Amino acid sequence: MIDIRFYTICGLLIWLGAALQQAVAHRLGILGFSPDFLLTFVACLCLYASRVGGAVIGFFAGLAAGATIGANLTQYVFSRSLTGFLDAWSRNFGFDANFVVAAVNAALVTIIAQMILMFFAPPSGITAFVGATIGSAMYNGVLAVPVYALLRRILGPQGA
Repeated sequence: MIDIRFYTICGLLIWLGAALQQAVAHRLGILGFSPDFLLTFVACLCLYASRVGGAVIGFFAGLAAGATIGANLTQYVFSRSLTGFLDAWSRNFGFDANFVVAAVNAALVTIIAQMILMFFAPPSGITAFVGATIGSAMYNGVLAVPVYALLRRILGPQGA
Protein backbone atom coordinates (compact mmCIF):
# COMPACT_ATOMS: atom_id res chain seq x y z
CA MET A 1 0.00 0.00 0.00
CA ILE A 2 1.31 3.41 -0.96
CA ASP A 3 1.43 5.92 1.86
CA ILE A 4 1.15 9.25 0.07
CA ARG A 5 1.74 11.16 3.30
CA PHE A 6 5.13 9.47 3.86
CA TYR A 7 6.34 10.15 0.32
CA THR A 8 5.14 13.74 0.48
CA ILE A 9 7.09 14.23 3.70
CA CYS A 10 10.14 12.61 2.09
CA GLY A 11 9.96 14.98 -0.86
CA LEU A 12 9.49 18.03 1.34
CA LEU A 13 12.37 17.07 3.65
CA ILE A 14 14.75 16.38 0.77
CA TRP A 15 13.83 19.73 -0.78
CA LEU A 16 14.20 21.47 2.60
CA GLY A 17 17.48 19.65 3.27
CA ALA A 18 18.93 20.79 -0.05
CA ALA A 19 17.84 24.37 0.63
CA LEU A 20 19.27 24.33 4.16
CA GLN A 21 22.49 22.73 2.95
CA GLN A 22 22.97 25.39 0.32
CA ALA A 23 21.90 28.39 2.40
CA VAL A 24 22.86 27.88 6.04
CA ALA A 25 25.02 24.80 6.58
CA HIS A 26 28.31 26.67 6.30
CA ARG A 27 27.02 29.38 8.67
CA LEU A 28 26.13 26.83 11.35
CA GLY A 29 29.64 25.42 11.53
CA ILE A 30 31.05 24.69 14.97
CA LEU A 31 34.83 24.29 15.26
CA GLY A 32 35.00 23.94 11.49
CA PHE A 33 32.41 21.16 11.29
CA SER A 34 29.18 21.82 9.45
CA PRO A 35 26.03 19.71 9.34
CA ASP A 36 24.84 17.73 6.35
CA PHE A 37 21.10 18.25 6.44
CA LEU A 38 20.38 15.85 3.58
CA LEU A 39 22.15 12.97 5.31
CA THR A 40 20.41 13.79 8.58
CA PHE A 41 17.03 13.68 6.87
CA VAL A 42 17.94 10.47 5.01
CA ALA A 43 18.93 8.82 8.29
CA CYS A 44 15.67 9.77 9.99
CA LEU A 45 13.45 8.94 7.01
CA CYS A 46 15.05 5.52 6.53
CA LEU A 47 13.92 4.58 10.02
CA TYR A 48 10.43 4.54 8.47
CA ALA A 49 11.24 3.12 5.03
CA SER A 50 11.63 -0.28 3.42
CA ARG A 51 14.91 -1.23 1.74
CA VAL A 52 13.69 -0.10 -1.65
CA GLY A 53 12.23 3.04 -0.10
CA GLY A 54 15.56 3.76 1.59
CA ALA A 55 17.38 3.41 -1.74
CA VAL A 56 14.90 5.76 -3.40
CA ILE A 57 15.19 8.30 -0.58
CA GLY A 58 18.98 8.08 -0.85
CA PHE A 59 18.82 8.44 -4.63
CA PHE A 60 16.88 11.69 -4.48
CA ALA A 61 19.01 12.99 -1.62
CA GLY A 62 22.14 12.23 -3.64
CA LEU A 63 20.61 13.92 -6.66
CA ALA A 64 19.83 17.00 -4.57
CA ALA A 65 23.28 17.00 -2.92
CA GLY A 66 25.13 16.75 -6.21
CA ALA A 67 22.93 19.36 -7.84
CA THR A 68 23.35 21.92 -5.08
CA ILE A 69 27.11 21.44 -4.92
CA GLY A 70 27.49 21.41 -8.70
CA ALA A 71 29.50 18.19 -8.62
CA ASN A 72 29.32 14.99 -10.60
CA LEU A 73 26.00 13.44 -9.62
CA THR A 74 27.07 9.82 -10.04
CA GLN A 75 29.15 9.61 -6.88
CA TYR A 76 26.56 11.36 -4.73
CA VAL A 77 23.63 9.37 -6.10
CA PHE A 78 25.44 6.04 -5.70
CA SER A 79 26.78 6.72 -2.22
CA ARG A 80 23.48 8.05 -0.88
CA SER A 81 21.38 5.32 -2.55
CA LEU A 82 23.56 2.55 -1.15
CA THR A 83 23.59 4.18 2.28
CA GLY A 84 19.80 4.62 2.26
CA PHE A 85 19.36 0.98 1.29
CA LEU A 86 21.71 -0.23 4.04
CA ASP A 87 20.13 2.08 6.60
CA ALA A 88 16.60 0.92 5.85
CA TRP A 89 17.84 -2.68 5.86
CA SER A 90 19.27 -2.17 9.35
CA ARG A 91 15.70 -2.09 10.68
CA ASN A 92 15.86 -5.91 10.42
CA PHE A 93 18.32 -5.92 13.35
CA GLY A 94 15.36 -5.46 15.67
CA PHE A 95 16.20 -2.11 17.24
CA ASP A 96 13.22 -0.14 18.46
CA ALA A 97 13.53 3.33 17.02
CA ASN A 98 13.97 5.98 19.69
CA PHE A 99 15.93 9.19 20.07
CA VAL A 100 19.25 7.51 20.88
CA VAL A 101 18.92 5.12 17.95
CA ALA A 102 18.08 8.06 15.66
CA ALA A 103 21.16 9.98 16.80
CA VAL A 104 23.54 7.02 16.44
CA ASN A 105 21.91 6.10 13.14
CA ALA A 106 22.46 9.61 11.73
CA ALA A 107 26.12 9.55 12.78
CA LEU A 108 26.67 6.14 11.19
CA VAL A 109 24.80 7.11 8.02
CA THR A 110 27.01 10.17 7.66
CA ILE A 111 30.20 8.17 8.13
CA ILE A 112 29.15 5.39 5.75
CA ALA A 113 27.91 7.73 3.02
CA GLN A 114 31.01 9.89 3.16
CA MET A 115 33.36 6.88 3.17
CA ILE A 116 31.62 5.45 0.10
CA LEU A 117 31.89 8.88 -1.52
CA MET A 118 35.57 9.04 -0.59
CA PHE A 119 36.32 5.83 -2.47
CA PHE A 120 34.45 6.90 -5.60
CA ALA A 121 35.58 10.54 -5.61
CA PRO A 122 38.82 10.71 -3.63
CA PRO A 123 39.49 14.10 -2.05
CA SER A 124 42.91 15.71 -2.14
CA GLY A 125 43.41 15.54 1.64
CA ILE A 126 42.06 12.26 2.95
CA THR A 127 42.90 12.84 6.62
CA ALA A 128 41.17 16.22 6.59
CA PHE A 129 38.18 14.67 4.82
CA VAL A 130 37.90 11.87 7.40
CA GLY A 131 38.21 14.36 10.25
CA ALA A 132 35.51 16.58 8.75
CA THR A 133 33.32 13.51 8.24
CA ILE A 134 33.61 12.51 11.90
CA GLY A 135 32.81 16.03 13.06
CA SER A 136 29.87 16.24 10.68
CA ALA A 137 28.66 12.84 11.89
CA MET A 138 28.56 14.05 15.48
CA TYR A 139 26.75 17.22 14.40
CA ASN A 140 24.22 15.21 12.38
CA GLY A 141 23.64 12.90 15.34
CA VAL A 142 22.63 15.87 17.45
CA LEU A 143 20.41 17.31 14.69
CA ALA A 144 18.70 13.96 14.17
CA VAL A 145 16.99 14.09 17.55
CA PRO A 146 14.60 16.98 16.76
CA VAL A 147 14.09 15.70 13.21
CA TYR A 148 13.16 12.27 14.51
CA ALA A 149 10.88 13.85 17.13
CA LEU A 150 9.05 15.71 14.38
CA LEU A 151 8.76 12.61 12.19
CA ARG A 152 7.58 10.54 15.11
CA ARG A 153 4.93 13.13 15.85
CA ILE A 154 3.76 13.19 12.23
CA LEU A 155 4.18 9.51 11.22
CA GLY A 156 3.83 7.75 14.53
CA PRO A 157 6.29 5.50 16.37
CA GLN A 158 5.94 2.48 14.07
CA GLY A 159 6.63 4.27 10.80
CA ALA A 160 5.24 3.64 7.36
